[in-house]
Formats: sequence, structure tokens, C-alpha cells
Amino acid sequence: MIAAAFYLLFIIVPLILTPWNFELFEFNKMLTVYAGAIIIAGAWAVESIRSHRFIFRRTPLDLPLVLFLISQIISTILSIDRHTSIWGYYSRFHGGLLSTISYLTLYWAYAAFMTDKTKKAVAVILSTGLVVSLYGIAEHFGIDKHIWVQDVQNRVFSTLGQPNWLAAYLIMLIPLSLPRWPLTAIYLLALYFTKSRSGFLALAAAALVYGLMRWRKTTLFFIAFILIFMYFARPYLPQLQPTGGLANEVPLAQSGGSSSSDIRQVVWRGAIDIWKHYPVFGSGVETFAYSYYNFRPVEHNLLSEWDFLYNKAHNEFLNFLATTGAFGLGSYLLLIGWFTIWCIQSIKTHTRSQMILYSSLLAGYIGAGVSNFFGFSVVPVALMFFLWPAIALAKAADPEAKPAYPINNFQAISIAIISLLTLFGLLFVVKLWRADYLYNLGKNQAKAKRLQEGWQNLSRAVQLSPKEPVFRNDLAETEAQLAVAYASPSAQTAKKFKDQAVKNADLVIAQNPVNLNFWRSRIKIFLTLAELDPDYYNEVLRSFDQAITLVPTDAKLTYNLGLVYNQLGQTSLSEQLLVKTVGIKPNYEAARNSLGSLYEQTQRPELAREQYEYI
Repeated sequence: MIAAAFYLLFIIVPLILTPWNFELFEFNKMLTVYAGAIIIAGAWAVESIRSHRFIFRRTPLDLPLVLFLISQIISTILSIDRHTSIWGYYSRFHGGLLSTISYLTLYWAYAAFMTDKTKKAVAVILSTGLVVSLYGIAEHFGIDKHIWVQDVQNRVFSTLGQPNWLAAYLIMLIPLSLPRWPLTAIYLLALYFTKSRSGFLALAAAALVYGLMRWRKTTLFFIAFILIFMYFARPYLPQLQPTGGLANEVPLAQSGGSSSSDIRQVVWRGAIDIWKHYPVFGSGVETFAYSYYNFRPVEHNLLSEWDFLYNKAHNEFLNFLATTGAFGLGSYLLLIGWFTIWCIQSIKTHTRSQMILYSSLLAGYIGAGVSNFFGFSVVPVALMFFLWPAIALAKAADPEAKPAYPINNFQAISIAIISLLTLFGLLFVVKLWRADYLYNLGKNQAKAKRLQEGWQNLSRAVQLSPKEPVFRNDLAETEAQLAVAYASPSAQTAKKFKDQAVKNADLVIAQNPVNLNFWRSRIKIFLTLAELDPDYYNEVLRSFDQAITLVPTDAKLTYNLGLVYNQLGQTSLSEQLLVKTVGIKPNYEAARNSLGSLYEQTQRPELAREQYEYI
């Protein structure tokens, strides 16, 4: 059963996606990992009961893995938002403490039960990669161009959800596929159609590692083939360009074309500043979306993506540094280094087939690391990141004989209890999926102004997952809109929705006071309710102040607060905020236009002209 569960994981995780969830790809892949880990852990416990001992195989990576787990646990305990650290950032999902526990459970289960099944496991992995690649190639020729908003023909992402994620997945498979050259060619073609610069650089790194590990004529042929591939991939490789100062970046941002390197430089600097503030254990597992905005460089306002939400550092290593500190990053690097050294040492003492396997696994492992340096890992890549060492170590170990023992009554009861716990775990995963389905359905209905239907489904989602503030936040927004909608026909109903909106908005902030999006949503909720009662403007102003405290360099917040003060007739405060806004974002045309209008309103035409001339 354990082997079958692993094979299903290798097949389902890369392939699964649904159109019914808030996040089509990662959510379903993460829940599949949870379900697989629950089934395998349950089967593991049953096998241990039947064997009269806890089945566990020691591996050379136990120490770095335990240290990594400890770093994640401590960082979660000390996190600025423990809920996010446990479950992961909503819409990303992978990376929370539960996902790490799931991956490590799968690692030790594979090491204990899959020692004689590596060949079949690799075949299943490569076959699934073939399906993913063929679909990606078909995407390039327009098989599903009518489905996606993205230009999927230009940059394919297959069933992974993003071109760079598909590239990282293929990088881990390409070295393994080398004995099967037609398969390698298909993988490379799919990789080429991603036009992923980080993927191409990762491929070069993987080829280099494989070449150093396996210096043979066939290896030289592989490297030559990769060089030819890189030649044709030149248009998509990063170009080295001099970077200018802050003033030089302004026209670039105005044109809407900040380069990814410019964006990364700013975001990476913010990540380092987070680490300086939380040096040992970081701000908390998966809390980059919150902590980054406390330290967001003012230069971020001059990028074309200045008002985007950054929930990752777009560098896996800096993301670990910022969110789990020096201990977290150190244990992560120790794990990579430990596995690398083990592979290098093992090549000298094992058979030829094992040498080829270790070289392939290590090449893909290092290639994924290079890809992650320019981005971040996702569920399929993370699953392989933890299972590649398990596959290598299982191949190196001799299978153990598992004698069959008769089952006594106590064992039968224990097995029944384990089976029930496993079933409850799987039902909990189903509940998570259904809650997300109802949330997405209700959110879309509310967006389409079908407020009553949206409210009903959002309420059901909150009932299923009452501790998920994302659901409750959208519910509060919908209730505020319903309060306004019912103001004329039914004052009593309007009051009911108004009170519920306030209650839920307060509970959301109590559950997560560091999420900027929740403060923005709170502002929106009370601005809506202020249509019914102007006293709610006081809460609007308090919410703005708290949000600006969290994000002192957010130009949009100061701009909108300035507009609110102007609407309330407090032109002096409005002017101060609009001046501050154009100070931290000089190319903010809307803010300059509003400031010019304010100057005209207060009879200062010369100052108004300065703002309009800048525009």
C-alpha cells in the first residue's frame, strides 16, 4: 500500500489542477501531499504494529533534516503570525510547517519502505514528466489558448501553473532521463517553450554538475547538446546591464517595464533588512508577505509593479533567511551540502548503476537550487527536493526482511484506531478543499454583485474553517455591501449585516493584525459603512494610521488617506499627506493631479501648475 501511495503521489501531484478553487494549481497539489502523507503515515503505523516494532531506517541525512525541522518549529512558535506559519500563506500554501512535516514524513517513509522499488519509482516519475511535457508542448501550439488569460503559447506552464515552475520541475527530471534520449529531448523542448531564464541557467548548472560527476564520452555529448540548447535559448537569457540610481529608474517605471532584475534587487534588499531585524529565527515561517512591508525600500515605489503584493522574496534562500533567520537558512544549506557530499563520496564506492543515479539526482538537485535562487519552490519541486535524497539513500541500502507475525486482539484494536484516525485525517483534507471551493464560489458571486448568494457561500466557508481569516475577511466585505443594499428596503436587515460586518472585520484583525491586505479591506469595509453612518470615518482613519504604521513607504495608502481627509474638509492634513506621497513616489500622476486640484481649491495656482507640469 505504501508503494502504491508513493506512485500515486508522483503521478497526481504534478498533474492535478481544478477550475473550482481560489488557486487552481498549488492548493490541490498541496492537499494531495497532505492526503498522501496521511495515508502513508497510517500505513506505516499499521506495519509497525504488525511487526511488533517501530519501523525506522536511519539515514545519513537525519541530522540536517531534524535541524531543519527544529528551525521551522521554533520559527513558527515565534512567528508574527502563527496561523500562516503553520498552514502557509493562503494562495501559496506550500512552505508552512505542516507542509514541511508532510515532506519529512514522506522522506523517512520512503527510506524505510521503498529500498527495493527505486527503479519503478523513477519510471513512474519520468512517465509523469513525459505527460506534463507533452501537454506543455501542445500548449505552445495552442491546445488550450482559449482557456487562459496568460499568453500560454508564448510561455508554456502545462499543469504546473507558471513557466518558471514548470522549468524547475523539468530541471530535476532531465538528468534522470539521460539514458532515455528521446525522453530527454521531449523534456528539453518543453523547457525551451517555457522561455524561463532561471530554468536555462539551472540547466547549465545541472549539466556542469553531471559532467563533473560523470566524466565520460556520453557526458561530453550531453554537455555539447546543452551548449547547443543554450545557444538557441540566448534570446531568453538574462542580459547584463548597468543599473542606475533612483532617478534613472523613474522613466522605466512610468513606461511600465521594470526589469525582473531591478525588481529583485529591491525586494532582496528588503529581505535582508527583515533578517537584520529578526536575525536568528526570522519573522516566522511563510510570513514574508507581512514582514516585507515593514522594511519595504522606498525605491519599490518606482518600480512598475510597485503596488503588487510580494508574498515571497523571489529567492528561496533569502526567503528562508528573512522568515526563518540564520538558523533556518543554515539548516537548509546544511541539508543541501550534506546530500552533495554524500553523493560525491558514494560515487567512489557503489556500482555503476548507482553512480549514474546519484549523479543524476545530485545534478537535478543543484539545478533546482539555482532555479530557486531566482524564484521559489512550489509543491512538485519541493516534493522532489525532499525525496531525491530518499531515493538515493534507499538505492544504497539493502532491503530488510519483514517477517509476518500473527495479530493479537490488542494489535487489531490498535490497527482499527489507526485506520479511523487516517480516515478522519483524509476527511479533514476534504473539508479543507470544500471550504476553499465555497470561498471561491462566494467570492466570485459577490464580485458579480450576487451578494446574497455570495454571502451564503462565504458563511458556509467560514463555518467549515472558522480560523481562516481570509474567508472571514471576504465575508465581512460582502456583509458591508449588503448593509448598504438593504438600507432603504429594510433598516432592520441592514443593521444586522452592518453589525456582522463590524464583528467579522474586528475578528479578522484579531486573528492576523500584521496582514496589510486585511487592513486595506478593513478600510474598504468602514468606508462602505460610512455611507450609513458617518461616525465610521473615525474607524477608517484609525485603520489607515495602523496600515501606514505597518507599511511606512506605501504611497497608495498615504494618497488615499489624503483623499479621505480632503473629503472630510481637512485640507491641511490632506495636503501634508499628498506632499508626502509625491515625495516617496515622484512619478505618481494621480497623487500629483490630486495635489494640483487641492492647490487650486485653496487658491494657489502657481503650486498647482508645478504639479500639472510634472505630469
